[in-house]
Amino acid sequence: MTRIYLIRHGETEWNHTGRLQGNSNVLLSPEGIHQAWLLAEHTPFHSVDAIYSSDLSRAVMTAEPLAEKFSLPILQERGFREMNFGEWEGRALSELALSEPGFERFFTKPDKIHPPGGETFLEGQARVLTAMDELVDLHDGQSVIVVSHGAIIRLLLCAALTIPIRKMWAISQSNSAVNILCIDGGSAVVELVNSTAHLYHF
Repeated sequence: MTRIYLIRHGETEWNHTGRLQGNSNVLLSPEGIHQAWLLAEHTPFHSVDAIYSSDLSRAVMTAEPLAEKFSLPILQERGFREMNFGEWEGRALSELALSEPGFERFFTKPDKIHPPGGETFLEGQARVLTAMDELVDLHDGQSVIVVSHGAIIRLLLCAALTIPIRKMWAISQSNSAVNILCIDGGSAVVELVNSTAHLYHF
């Protein structure tokens, strides 16, 4: 069995202002950096064998305190990148809702959306499932951290729970949230979803 500690990156300024990030390489905000250090100080796990991250800076920055804590390198994997939202990236969700016909389906029918110049949620799910399969093959019987992104984590959890993509936004994913996914022989068990207990240690 492979135990995956699936972590969303910390807050960015674009998270704070409601802008769509996707593959744009946005840095953590000061609050996001604080969240990453709190996570490393108060992890709900005590040892890991490897640390993977999306190759986008906000994910790598979130992984850095964990890498320091566990004295492990960060293995960057493009397969764990956020969805590619194409021409919509960098724009406020509120502005997209007003200017892009049909954008309301982004949250109501995400399986029917194809951002211009980007990828569909089905394509994003296939990409991250391939990356996860490769990781599990390499780390059978081990515990692994994967730092990724909100939409991609939701798509992984949908696959694990056999939930259709159209229901993906019913799964909450806060900045720096921890999820635990156990994979054994192709079967997945979700042990934890969207835990932010580490943020409440004072």
